[in-house]
Amino acid sequence: MMRPIQNLFIFTISLVFLAACTNSASEQSANTSPANDNQSSEEKNLASVVDQYLLLKDALVTSSPEESQAKAMSMLEVIDATNMMGVQQSAKQIATVTDLDTQRMYFDSLSVHLYELLETQDGGNKTLYKQYCPMAFNDRGAYWLSNAEEIRNPYFGDDMLKCGRVEETIKF
Repeated sequence: MMRPIQNLFIFTISLVFLAACTNSASEQSANTSPANDNQSSEEKNLASVVDQYLLLKDALVTSSPEESQAKAMSMLEVIDATNMMGVQQSAKQIATVTDLDTQRMYFDSLSVHLYELLETQDGGNKTLYKQYCPMAFNDRGAYWLSNAEEIRNPYFGDDMLKCGRVEETIKF
């Protein structure tokens, strides 16, 4: 009679250890999964920010300060990553002013911050073009990002719509 009790005890202890090992392994995989989800979520967030940036650029091309302000506000709604502080600050500045020239000045800063952020990416399936206008800001020059190779200058709009050139192709 002692033998079946010992076997039952050993069986029970084995099950407890097996369950503990299984829980530990599933906890480890659960702990690694959110990191991948966060990266994926950060990539999705960056793609959303780029999409909003492009809409803002288009609003500046049409020389519409009200639309530019609205697009900057929309951009702020999709920014949630702490590594986008420069992008966020520049978008806030655009969203708070109604003067087109001032918006364009802040857009220059926004473009620089977003480009720096995109440089840290390893590549991907989206293509952007870093474009440059040498005449912007009294011939200081300024860059912007576009999803089309064709130049549509956000710093001059209709006044000099095609002023500029493609400097770089970016994959993200």
